[in-house]
Amino acid sequence: MNIFSFSGLLLGITCLTLAVMVLMYGKTKLHRTWALFNIAVATWGFGSYFIGNATSPESALLRWRVAHIGVIFIAVFFYHTICIFSNLEAKRRKYIIFAYVQGLFFLILNLIDIFAGTNHYVRSVRFVFDFLYYHQSTGLVYPVFFAVWLSLVLWGHYELILYYRKSTGVKRQQTMYFFLGMATGFLGGITNFIPMFGINMYPIGNFTIPLYSLISTYAILRYRLMDINFVFRKSMAYSISAGILSSLFVVLVLVMTRQLSDITGIGSIGINSVAALIIAILFNPLKNKIQSLIDKRFYKGSYEYYPTIRKISRDLVSIFDLDDLFKFVGTTILQTLDLNSIYILQAVPGSGYEIVYHQSQKKEHDNTRGENLKPACERVHIDMNSEIIKFYTKSDDILVREELPGLEKKLGQEIIERIKNDLMPFHGEVVVPVFNDKKLTHLLLLGEKVSGDMFTNEDINLLSIISNQLAISIRNALLYKDKMHSERLASIGMMSATFAHEVRNPLTSLKTFAQLMPEKYNDEEFRNVFSKIVVGEIEKIDGLIRDLLDFSTEKKSSRSNNFNLVSLVDETVEYVKGKLNLEKMNITIDKNYNGSVIEMSGDETNLKQAFTNIITNGCQAMNGAGLLKVHINPNREHVEVAITDTGEGIHPEDISKIFDPFVTTKEMGIGLGLAICKRIVEDHKGSIKVNSQLSKGTTFTISLPVQN
Repeated sequence: MNIFSFSGLLLGITCLTLAVMVLMYGKTKLHRTWALFNIAVATWGFGSYFIGNATSPESALLRWRVAHIGVIFIAVFFYHTICIFSNLEAKRRKYIIFAYVQGLFFLILNLIDIFAGTNHYVRSVRFVFDFLYYHQSTGLVYPVFFAVWLSLVLWGHYELILYYRKSTGVKRQQTMYFFLGMATGFLGGITNFIPMFGINMYPIGNFTIPLYSLISTYAILRYRLMDINFVFRKSMAYSISAGILSSLFVVLVLVMTRQLSDITGIGSIGINSVAALIIAILFNPLKNKIQSLIDKRFYKGSYEYYPTIRKISRDLVSIFDLDDLFKFVGTTILQTLDLNSIYILQAVPGSGYEIVYHQSQKKEHDNTRGENLKPACERVHIDMNSEIIKFYTKSDDILVREELPGLEKKLGQEIIERIKNDLMPFHGEVVVPVFNDKKLTHLLLLGEKVSGDMFTNEDINLLSIISNQLAISIRNALLYKDKMHSERLASIGMMSATFAHEVRNPLTSLKTFAQLMPEKYNDEEFRNVFSKIVVGEIEKIDGLIRDLLDFSTEKKSSRSNNFNLVSLVDETVEYVKGKLNLEKMNITIDKNYNGSVIEMSGDETNLKQAFTNIITNGCQAMNGAGLLKVHINPNREHVEVAITDTGEGIHPEDISKIFDPFVTTKEMGIGLGLAICKRIVEDHKGSIKVNSQLSKGTTFTISLPVQN
């Protein structure tokens, strides 16, 4: 077997294998036409094999003419395939008909040469390169045939270039690899024509045509070229790669044994022994390298599948706000699959499906919600009568735009086109439905991948799991919202009852004195007592209203100033000391500030209120005697203020409730003091903790970030 014969055999096997795969996994006109193209190329390949093994000029001439049966239709089927692939079949119908007519014309002339012995194509052959019968001269029609053949090939490649420029996403990747494969094959294959015009060039072009088959196969496996969905399992890939590698070694040994034997004079047994040793050394490293390449190009995803699922499932169950839920899911899918964009649409009764979340890789759209989108996006929605919505009345499958042609028999071409039109405003590639109680409540519209890769089965499985988890999380969020609404109503009721009770007591005192005023107005002592009591009771009511307003105001304070935390705490201690007259109460204060200056920024007034409440509570908890410790402990980026009393302590069952509103153990007050303190501290990005032991005392620790 010479090199030309071997190249033909390799070409024929690869193209015929590709044709069989296309016919097995493709069902459309495009697949059938492309398969015919590959069969035509394979016909030339096997013809080359027999030409290379010809032993006489007569047999070689006949084999050249038979091989040209495939050559004639290579350009015809190629041009037709490109027109269908580029959606130009209707526009180029006249030219396609011309291609087939001229192909039949030249085929008839070639058959006449075969059976009648005429010389329209190949007139004679010559023995060249010491082993091959090649063309001596061509017939009269051959230059015309070659001109038409070359024109169709160049035109087809030009149409592919134009189609590539206007394609996007996966289709763009498919077109690129299709063009690359075809161009590689034809650039080598066309060199077979050169010696026919008197130029002595060794015909090695057949070796590039199998590269076309490999590139096309890669495009099928990676990008579903021609919408062929062929699941290439890893074990199959490894087996084929090992088989190809073994075959390659065997062929090389067979071809080179004769050549080396003639050059070196060493017997074939010796050469085979050396070759076997080389194969033993190189086989495993090459096999591992090939398998590593297969893993990298076909099976290695951009994310770890199972860890991603676990993380998403874990995080989703902890989100109860719908806006946060949509943001988390949108961001997760966008980043995990590396998408250009994602839309989340929600069913709106009487309107259709409106955008509630949108995010894209473009900076101007990052982390924006539906209402913040540009006006063009605000008007985009999916109508209730859309084909997508109709599809989901009968199915819950994830729709992939590139796979819609496979649903043509089920849905019809017209419906498929309508679905594509519905996706167009969103640049959508994938539709993920979210069902709640068997109702389609949300749609996830995914854009193309930034890489242009197709959506794999792994991606679809991940999206299906996210859809199910999202449905559960949406239901939980709605239930949580209802629960919070009920609790808010209960809280309002508790607040009203508590507030009414606390206000009634001072009002009763005021009413009593108001009733006695006419009778005892001239009693100076009564007037003095009355004045003090009225002021005190009014201050109580004012304090209750102030606490209630402070608690009900959710907006953070916009006031911010620089201050010395040590001075602030010390002033607060002295203020409470004077207000409660701690010296008479036999309460001792232990100050340990660990420095004199800790510069901070924030709302000084609010922080002073928080410290006042906690210090006051500590003093009141000691019932007239005890030790109050106020320690300040700087710790690099944070500072801790610990306030410890030696009072009765807090019961373990009550510790978890002390920061809840309307919870109090005092006879007076509505239980908002500590709730307000907690809010003030958290507004300053700090935290507050409590430790307590019955009969020993309580420590409140406030941790604040130092903000210079």
